[in-house]
Amino acid sequence: MHKLPGKRKVSYGAETIAPEAPVSLKDVAPEEGLLTPPLTAPDLADTILVQDTPPSENPVISDTLAKFNVVKTQLLRSHTRYLVKWEVTLTHELGGKKLSYYGRVNDISENGLSMFCDYNVFFNGKVKLVMTLPPLNVGMQAQKIEVESKMVYTILSQFSFRIGLEFLNFHAGEKKILMDRLESSNAALRPGNA
Repeated sequence: MHKLPGKRKVSYGAETIAPEAPVSLKDVAPEEGLLTPPLTAPDLADTILVQDTPPSENPVISDTLAKFNVVKTQLLRSHTRYLVKWEVTLTHELGGKKLSYYGRVNDISENGLSMFCDYNVFFNGKVKLVMTLPPLNVGMQAQKIEVESKMVYTILSQFSFRIGLEFLNFHAGEKKILMDRLESSNAALRPGNA
């Protein structure tokens, strides 16, 4: 049996899950009387009383907790993520054929993105991504950015598959275009909200 943090015990069928319950209380109770210690008041000499206070009443504690949450989140993710809904095409060559899958970017950072796709796709090796950045002004054309990537994971998420990709190589100057667009937007997912 294995104990998972925050979870129930998991059995893989090799061990008994729970001991058999006794049929009656007589089967469990000893025939002799139980020894019980006399009731005495607990010794509170080494006890420190802690009073729960709302965060608004103690700003030092709430500031410290807020800073801890920011640091904890930044340790998990090294780059700021941006929530965008851009169109993306994932292309992979398999046996001399080019296979293309279309989807939408879910979130993106400096070193990768996650996208939603209708197909369960995973390829070892490199894939090509073509992201379509919507125009900033009416009448302008959409901008396309091409980047060589590596697939990290594919999981079923709600009604489609979420694919995680890590950026490997951008075409000349396109990483700067992408980062300028992301940094000028208000789509950043702030640390602590991840």
